[in-house]
Parts: sequence; C-alpha cells; structure tokens
Amino acid sequence: MLKKHYKLLLKCALAIPIIFLLDFCGVLTHLYELDFETHYYYPLDNATVTPPDCKFLQMPTFMVDRDLADPPRLTILVKSAIGNLQRRQAIRKTWGYEARFSDVHIRRAFVLGMPAEGGGSKDAAQTEAKHHGDIIRADFVDAYFNNTIKTMMGMRWASEHFNSSDFYLFVDDDYYVSIKNVLRFLGKGRQTHHQSLLFAGFVFQSSPLRHKFSKWYVSLEEYPFDKWPPYVTAGAFLLSRQALLKMYAVGRTLPLFRFDDIFLGMVALKAHIPVHRCDDFYFDRPAYNGPDSYSDVIASHGFGDPVEMERIWNECHSANYA
Repeated sequence: MLKKHYKLLLKCALAIPIIFLLDFCGVLTHLYELDFETHYYYPLDNATVTPPDCKFLQMPTFMVDRDLADPPRLTILVKSAIGNLQRRQAIRKTWGYEARFSDVHIRRAFVLGMPAEGGGSKDAAQTEAKHHGDIIRADFVDAYFNNTIKTMMGMRWASEHFNSSDFYLFVDDDYYVSIKNVLRFLGKGRQTHHQSLLFAGFVFQSSPLRHKFSKWYVSLEEYPFDKWPPYVTAGAFLLSRQALLKMYAVGRTLPLFRFDDIFLGMVALKAHIPVHRCDDFYFDRPAYNGPDSYSDVIASHGFGDPVEMERIWNECHSANYA
C-alpha cells in the first residue's frame, strides 16, 4: 500500500514541473485560443478606449509659410528616439534630404517623445528643433512600448496639421531608404496607379507569442485569438492621404495596443483598408554586395549605424539607385 502511495507521489512530483514547463512555454495556452477567422473582434469586451492625453510641444517650422497651391507629393515622418541625434543627422544628409529631387516636393519631420525621468536629452532636442525646424515633439515618455503612441501622434499631426500631402512614409530611424524607389512605386507626377486607400509595406500574418519568457509575450486576456490580423511592419510603411485620414479617425476610437504594427493591422481591418504587400520593403536586411544589390530596395531595417547607412546610401545614390 505504501509503495503505491509513493509511486503516486512520485508521478505527481514529476508531472507538476512538466505542466509548469508546458504552461511557461505557452503550449497549454494555445489550447484555449479562439479561431481568428470565425471569432475575431476588437476592441475586446474588457477594453476601454482611452486616447493618449498628449500635447504637442514642438512642431516643424515649415508649417508656417507653406504653399497650399503646391502640396507635397511625399511627407516623410521619421520615428526617432530622442537620443539618436547622429541617426537624424545622417538621415538629413541622405534619404531625408528634402531637395533631393528638384521637380518633386518632399517634406521631412522627426517624431520624438520625452526622455524618461532623469533623462538629460530634453534641452539638446530643443536646440536641435530650433536649428533644423523639423521636429514634432509630444509629451509622452519615449519608450519601446510607447511606439503606438508615437505612431498615433505622427498620424494626428499629419491628419490635423499637415493633411495636404499625397502620400506619407512612416519610417524608423534605423532604416535605409531609397526615396527614388519610393517615388517610382507611387507613380510619376501627381498620378498613381494604386488604390485611393493605400497602406503598403512588408506584410505579416503571424500568431501571438505565448511563451512567458518572451519580450513579446501576450496573454489570452490581452488577445485571445490564434492569429494577428494581417499587418504591415511599423518600421516602414506608406499611406495615401485618404488612408491616413481614415486610419487616424478609426484608430482614435480604439483602445491602443502595445505593439504598434499589430495595432495598425487592427485599425486597417476595422477601417476596411487592405494591406498592400510590397516585396521591396525589407524587414530583414538584405546582403549588401555593392549598389546593384540594392537597386530595387525601397526600405530596409538593420541600419542602426548611421555611418554605415550614410556610406551605403551615398554609393547607391552615385549609382542612381537612391
């Protein structure tokens, strides 16, 4: 009798860590997920809509004397961390240079938040804004999981204060971009062969990560479905003016989700805006083997080193690819 009792205790002792491990790795959680295709809805029943109560602290100086008769073909909104001055300087000299094309009106602005408590970059950013006149700054803390706020503040600025551009390119400051290829993708002059509601970039449809050791862990309470809506990676994406206005209008009625690209996928689905896959946007950096290897690249992630980005862009520019 005692032997049976010990065997049962031994089995329980072995089963408990196995169950714990399965739960920690998310295996058990997957059993309780809801099918996206048949059950998806957002916002969830337990969600409350609380739009970010943020104010603009700085706006670009080019808003003052703009020519309404000649709206920009493209406005570039670079999402940048407040301490990344060297990246912004490199962008101003390369793919963010507004006068790159004499016959195409381009505008550029950087979207910044505020440093965390004790951060010392605030005054430097104010000086930079006065010198360059291209900073959009709002009073939210610049942190990874506030990227959704940063993106929405960029959309808010564009929708409410600078809504005459034909297209808007949202891009992170660790990207290589060929504006020449962007304009080629959009079409010549003020015409375009794309639909009026354009939301384009590198498209994913993936599943939530349920293993609890992941930085991107998502619980069932936060999101109970087995797949995300199709979404464009938020590192670089293009919006037509009509898509921007509609996505901002819909997005401000939804509770923010902490992953900005997932949130934009939810907004696009709610707004009935299809995501447009463009294979010349790269989430994983393609190998660089000289300018010809980047002849068709529109945007690529993986350029956190501004010196390297500037060198490669200059080589591609000399070869007429940027």
